[in-house]
Amino acid sequence: MANNIGKKLRLILFEDCNRNCEGCCNKDWNISGLPSPISFKDWGLVMLTGGEPMLRPQIIKHTVRMIRKETDAPIYLYTAKVDNIPLVLEILNMIDGITITLHDNGDVQPFLLLNQAMAREYCNNIVKSFRLNVFKNITLHHVDLANWIVKDNIEWIKNCQLPDGEVLMKLV
Repeated sequence: MANNIGKKLRLILFEDCNRNCEGCCNKDWNISGLPSPISFKDWGLVMLTGGEPMLRPQIIKHTVRMIRKETDAPIYLYTAKVDNIPLVLEILNMIDGITITLHDNGDVQPFLLLNQAMAREYCNNIVKSFRLNVFKNITLHHVDLANWIVKDNIEWIKNCQLPDGEVLMKLV
């Protein structure tokens, strides 16, 4: 796994998800055939994803501790499940950033409550990356998103391709 410095590792923690989204990228990939990282020390960025990682937050915490033993590279969590605010904040305090995806209108209220809690927790002293992906037909009215990098009106992409510089692997 040499020459990965500066490369981004997209690490699938597990495949389980509570959504069954029609356009999910995981349906395009042979996850069972993916390699697992031998080490994390040479990665420039590690992105934790799933399935839905927040279905098993203990795996997230264990994986973050395992990564931190080898590197201080930024760790980002990709999730849509943010209904357990204290747990999301606990994990966010362990990592460098979060990307939250609002798939449907049922995701909006939990996000709004988390956004309020995050505003109190971080008091505009942002040292983390906050990214928000908002699917088409979801509208956020009168929401302070000043601390978020927002991609809105997104749609599912057929035959998902990883961005350049990213490597897809799975947790053992």
